[in-house]
Amino acid sequence: MRKFRAIAWLLLCLLAIQVQAEPPATGSTEDLIRVHLGAEDSWPPYSNAQGQGVSTNLIKAAFAKTNLTPTFRVLPYARVLHDLQSGKIDGGYNVTLQSTTKDKYIFGKVPLLAVESYWFFIPGTYPKIKSINDIPDKFRVGVIRDYEYGDIYENHRHRFTEVQVSQQSQIIRMLKQGRIDAAVMFDREAEYALKEMKLDATIFDKRFLNHHGDVYVAFSHKSPRARWLAEQLDKGLNELKQTGEYDRLAGINVTTQQEN
Repeated sequence: MRKFRAIAWLLLCLLAIQVQAEPPATGSTEDLIRVHLGAEDSWPPYSNAQGQGVSTNLIKAAFAKTNLTPTFRVLPYARVLHDLQSGKIDGGYNVTLQSTTKDKYIFGKVPLLAVESYWFFIPGTYPKIKSINDIPDKFRVGVIRDYEYGDIYENHRHRFTEVQVSQQSQIIRMLKQGRIDAAVMFDREAEYALKEMKLDATIFDKRFLNHHGDVYVAFSHKSPRARWLAEQLDKGLNELKQTGEYDRLAGINVTTQQEN
Protein backbone atom coordinates (compact mmCIF):
# COMPACT_ATOMS: atom_id res chain seq x y z
CA MET A 1 0.00 0.00 0.00
CA ARG A 2 2.81 2.42 0.90
CA LYS A 3 4.55 1.62 -2.41
CA PHE A 4 1.32 2.29 -4.29
CA ARG A 5 0.85 5.63 -2.53
CA ALA A 6 4.45 6.62 -3.28
CA ILE A 7 3.99 5.85 -6.98
CA ALA A 8 0.70 7.78 -7.07
CA TRP A 9 2.29 10.77 -5.37
CA LEU A 10 5.18 10.73 -7.86
CA LEU A 11 2.77 10.64 -10.80
CA LEU A 12 0.84 13.62 -9.41
CA CYS A 13 4.06 15.60 -9.03
CA LEU A 14 5.09 14.84 -12.60
CA LEU A 15 1.66 15.87 -13.83
CA ALA A 16 1.84 19.16 -11.91
CA ILE A 17 5.25 19.95 -13.43
CA GLN A 18 3.93 19.23 -16.92
CA VAL A 19 0.89 21.47 -16.41
CA GLN A 20 3.06 24.37 -15.23
CA ALA A 21 5.43 23.97 -18.18
CA GLU A 22 2.74 24.01 -20.86
CA PRO A 23 0.54 26.90 -22.01
CA PRO A 24 -3.19 26.77 -21.20
CA ALA A 25 -5.13 25.02 -23.93
CA THR A 26 -7.28 27.60 -25.74
CA GLY A 27 -8.13 25.98 -29.06
CA SER A 28 -6.11 25.10 -32.12
CA THR A 29 -2.36 24.55 -32.25
CA GLU A 30 -2.04 27.84 -34.12
CA ASP A 31 -3.76 29.67 -31.24
CA LEU A 32 -1.14 28.30 -28.85
CA ILE A 33 1.84 29.65 -30.78
CA ARG A 34 0.37 33.03 -31.77
CA VAL A 35 0.18 36.00 -29.43
CA HIS A 36 -2.44 38.63 -30.24
CA LEU A 37 -1.16 42.08 -29.30
CA GLY A 38 -2.39 45.65 -29.59
CA ALA A 39 0.22 48.10 -30.90
CA GLU A 40 -0.43 51.80 -30.41
CA ASP A 41 -0.30 53.89 -33.55
CA SER A 42 1.23 57.18 -32.35
CA TRP A 43 4.31 56.73 -30.18
CA PRO A 44 7.33 56.81 -32.51
CA PRO A 45 10.12 55.81 -32.27
CA TYR A 46 8.60 53.02 -30.14
CA SER A 47 5.48 52.26 -32.20
CA ASN A 48 4.45 54.37 -35.19
CA ALA A 49 1.34 54.65 -37.38
CA GLN A 50 2.11 51.25 -38.90
CA GLY A 51 2.80 49.68 -35.50
CA GLN A 52 6.52 49.56 -36.24
CA GLY A 53 9.34 50.77 -34.01
CA VAL A 54 11.72 49.93 -31.20
CA SER A 55 9.11 48.30 -28.95
CA THR A 56 7.67 46.16 -31.73
CA ASN A 57 11.10 44.94 -32.80
CA LEU A 58 11.99 43.98 -29.22
CA ILE A 59 8.73 42.09 -28.78
CA LYS A 60 9.18 40.15 -32.03
CA ALA A 61 12.75 39.21 -31.15
CA ALA A 62 11.92 38.24 -27.55
CA PHE A 63 8.98 36.01 -28.45
CA ALA A 64 11.01 34.41 -31.24
CA LYS A 65 13.38 33.13 -28.55
CA THR A 66 10.51 31.07 -27.12
CA ASN A 67 9.05 30.00 -30.49
CA LEU A 68 6.03 32.28 -30.20
CA THR A 69 4.73 34.44 -33.04
CA PRO A 70 3.11 37.77 -32.15
CA THR A 71 0.44 39.29 -34.39
CA PHE A 72 -0.32 42.98 -34.10
CA ARG A 73 -3.50 45.02 -34.25
CA VAL A 74 -2.54 48.68 -34.73
CA LEU A 75 -4.86 50.93 -32.72
CA PRO A 76 -5.00 54.26 -30.87
CA TYR A 77 -3.57 53.81 -27.40
CA ALA A 78 -6.96 54.29 -25.71
CA ARG A 79 -8.38 51.49 -27.86
CA VAL A 80 -5.43 49.23 -26.98
CA LEU A 81 -6.30 49.65 -23.30
CA HIS A 82 -10.01 49.09 -23.97
CA ASP A 83 -9.36 45.87 -25.89
CA LEU A 84 -6.98 44.73 -23.14
CA GLN A 85 -9.63 45.08 -20.47
CA SER A 86 -12.32 43.45 -22.62
CA GLY A 87 -10.07 40.51 -23.52
CA LYS A 88 -10.13 41.09 -27.29
CA ILE A 89 -6.33 40.86 -27.32
CA ASP A 90 -3.81 38.94 -25.20
CA GLY A 91 -1.66 41.97 -24.52
CA GLY A 92 -0.86 45.55 -25.42
CA TYR A 93 2.06 47.96 -25.17
CA ASN A 94 3.67 50.41 -24.18
CA VAL A 95 2.03 50.46 -20.74
CA THR A 96 3.66 52.08 -17.71
CA LEU A 97 3.62 50.02 -14.53
CA GLN A 98 2.24 52.41 -11.89
CA SER A 99 -0.48 52.59 -9.24
CA THR A 100 -3.26 53.14 -11.80
CA THR A 101 -2.30 50.14 -13.97
CA LYS A 102 -0.76 47.47 -11.74
CA ASP A 103 -4.11 45.87 -10.85
CA LYS A 104 -5.81 46.39 -14.22
CA TYR A 105 -3.40 44.21 -16.17
CA ILE A 106 -0.90 41.38 -15.76
CA PHE A 107 2.76 42.39 -16.04
CA GLY A 108 5.90 40.33 -16.35
CA LYS A 109 9.02 40.95 -14.30
CA VAL A 110 11.18 42.31 -17.11
CA PRO A 111 10.33 45.76 -18.55
CA LEU A 112 10.31 46.25 -22.27
CA LEU A 113 12.04 49.65 -22.09
CA ALA A 114 13.06 52.37 -19.66
CA VAL A 115 11.73 55.80 -20.66
CA GLU A 116 11.81 59.36 -19.37
CA SER A 117 9.27 62.16 -19.62
CA TYR A 118 10.01 65.84 -19.04
CA TRP A 119 8.23 69.14 -18.54
CA PHE A 120 8.59 71.44 -21.56
CA PHE A 121 8.06 75.22 -21.54
CA ILE A 122 8.53 78.12 -23.93
CA PRO A 123 11.99 79.52 -23.10
CA GLY A 124 11.85 82.43 -20.67
CA THR A 125 8.35 81.65 -19.39
CA TYR A 126 7.58 80.79 -15.76
CA PRO A 127 11.22 80.98 -14.58
CA LYS A 128 10.27 80.26 -10.96
CA ILE A 129 8.92 76.82 -11.83
CA LYS A 130 11.71 74.35 -11.04
CA SER A 131 9.67 71.27 -10.08
CA ILE A 132 6.15 69.94 -10.26
CA ASN A 133 5.50 71.32 -6.77
CA ASP A 134 6.02 74.85 -8.11
CA ILE A 135 3.32 74.53 -10.77
CA PRO A 136 0.24 76.54 -9.77
CA ASP A 137 -3.31 75.21 -9.78
CA LYS A 138 -5.27 75.47 -13.04
CA PHE A 139 -2.04 75.44 -15.05
CA ARG A 140 -2.79 74.42 -18.65
CA VAL A 141 -0.86 71.22 -19.33
CA GLY A 142 -0.75 69.38 -22.65
CA VAL A 143 -0.73 65.58 -22.49
CA ILE A 144 -1.61 62.61 -24.67
CA ARG A 145 -5.00 61.12 -23.89
CA ASP A 146 -4.83 58.00 -21.66
CA TYR A 147 -1.03 58.05 -21.38
CA GLU A 148 0.55 57.23 -18.04
CA TYR A 149 3.01 59.78 -16.71
CA GLY A 150 4.04 58.21 -13.40
CA ASP A 151 2.72 58.26 -9.86
CA ILE A 152 4.09 61.71 -8.98
CA TYR A 153 2.17 63.23 -11.87
CA GLU A 154 -0.93 61.28 -10.87
CA ASN A 155 -0.75 62.84 -7.41
CA HIS A 156 -0.81 66.35 -8.92
CA ARG A 157 -2.91 66.02 -12.05
CA HIS A 158 -6.15 67.01 -10.29
CA ARG A 159 -4.66 70.50 -9.87
CA PHE A 160 -4.01 71.03 -13.57
CA THR A 161 -6.23 72.03 -16.44
CA GLU A 162 -5.29 69.19 -18.76
CA VAL A 163 -5.59 69.57 -22.51
CA GLN A 164 -5.69 66.01 -23.80
CA VAL A 165 -4.94 65.24 -27.45
CA SER A 166 -4.07 62.14 -29.45
CA GLN A 167 -0.91 63.22 -31.30
CA GLN A 168 2.43 64.58 -30.13
CA SER A 169 2.43 67.10 -32.98
CA GLN A 170 -0.74 68.66 -31.56
CA ILE A 171 0.93 69.25 -28.20
CA ILE A 172 3.95 70.83 -29.89
CA ARG A 173 1.81 73.19 -31.97
CA MET A 174 -0.30 74.22 -28.96
CA LEU A 175 2.74 74.92 -26.80
CA LYS A 176 4.42 76.82 -29.62
CA GLN A 177 1.27 78.96 -30.09
CA GLY A 178 0.82 79.60 -26.36
CA ARG A 179 -2.48 77.72 -26.12
CA ILE A 180 -1.07 75.69 -23.22
CA ASP A 181 1.36 76.75 -20.50
CA ALA A 182 3.51 73.62 -20.51
CA ALA A 183 3.64 70.10 -21.91
CA VAL A 184 4.68 66.75 -20.55
CA MET A 185 6.43 64.72 -23.24
CA PHE A 186 8.63 61.66 -23.42
CA ASP A 187 12.04 62.84 -24.58
CA ARG A 188 12.65 60.45 -27.49
CA GLU A 189 9.08 60.91 -28.71
CA ALA A 190 9.39 64.70 -28.54
CA GLU A 191 12.74 64.59 -30.34
CA TYR A 192 11.27 62.48 -33.13
CA ALA A 193 8.15 64.67 -33.50
CA LEU A 194 10.17 67.91 -33.62
CA LYS A 195 12.41 66.44 -36.30
CA GLU A 196 9.40 65.33 -38.36
CA MET A 197 7.90 68.83 -38.03
CA LYS A 198 11.26 70.37 -39.04
CA LEU A 199 11.45 72.33 -35.80
CA ASP A 200 14.58 72.97 -33.77
CA ALA A 201 14.55 71.47 -30.29
CA THR A 202 15.68 74.82 -28.86
CA ILE A 203 12.19 76.30 -29.37
CA PHE A 204 11.33 74.60 -26.07
CA ASP A 205 12.93 74.55 -22.65
CA LYS A 206 13.14 70.95 -21.43
CA ARG A 207 13.06 72.13 -17.84
CA PHE A 208 12.96 69.16 -15.45
CA LEU A 209 12.31 65.44 -15.26
CA ASN A 210 8.71 64.38 -14.79
CA HIS A 211 9.16 60.64 -14.57
CA HIS A 212 11.76 57.95 -15.15
CA GLY A 213 10.13 54.57 -15.39
CA ASP A 214 9.56 51.34 -17.24
CA VAL A 215 7.05 50.40 -19.92
CA TYR A 216 5.82 46.87 -20.43
CA VAL A 217 3.68 44.61 -22.50
CA ALA A 218 0.55 44.43 -20.34
CA PHE A 219 -1.52 41.25 -20.58
CA SER A 220 -5.25 40.91 -20.15
CA HIS A 221 -6.78 39.31 -17.06
CA LYS A 222 -9.33 37.78 -19.44
CA SER A 223 -6.71 35.90 -21.44
CA PRO A 224 -6.22 32.38 -20.00
CA ARG A 225 -2.64 32.48 -21.31
CA ALA A 226 -1.73 35.85 -19.82
CA ARG A 227 0.61 34.78 -17.02
CA TRP A 228 2.28 32.15 -19.18
CA LEU A 229 2.79 34.67 -21.99
CA ALA A 230 4.29 37.18 -19.55
CA GLU A 231 6.75 34.49 -18.41
CA GLN A 232 7.70 33.63 -22.00
CA LEU A 233 8.28 37.29 -22.83
CA ASP A 234 10.47 37.66 -19.72
CA LYS A 235 12.56 34.69 -20.84
CA GLY A 236 12.98 36.12 -24.32
CA LEU A 237 13.91 39.60 -23.10
CA ASN A 238 16.46 38.18 -20.67
CA GLU A 239 18.04 36.13 -23.45
CA LEU A 240 18.21 39.21 -25.70
CA LYS A 241 20.03 41.06 -22.92
CA GLN A 242 22.47 38.19 -22.37
CA THR A 243 23.39 38.02 -26.05
CA GLY A 244 23.67 41.79 -26.54
CA GLU A 245 20.81 41.85 -29.05
CA TYR A 246 18.67 43.94 -26.71
CA ASP A 247 21.03 46.94 -26.74
CA ARG A 248 21.24 46.87 -30.52
CA LEU A 249 17.48 46.68 -31.00
CA ALA A 250 16.70 49.29 -28.37
CA GLY A 251 19.24 51.76 -29.73
CA ILE A 252 18.69 51.72 -33.49
CA ASN A 253 16.45 54.21 -35.25
CA VAL A 254 13.63 52.18 -36.79
CA THR A 255 10.89 54.78 -36.88
CA THR A 256 10.63 54.77 -40.67
CA GLN A 257 11.42 51.10 -41.13
CA GLN A 258 8.64 49.06 -42.67
CA GLU A 259 8.69 45.44 -41.64
CA ASN A 260 6.50 42.52 -42.59
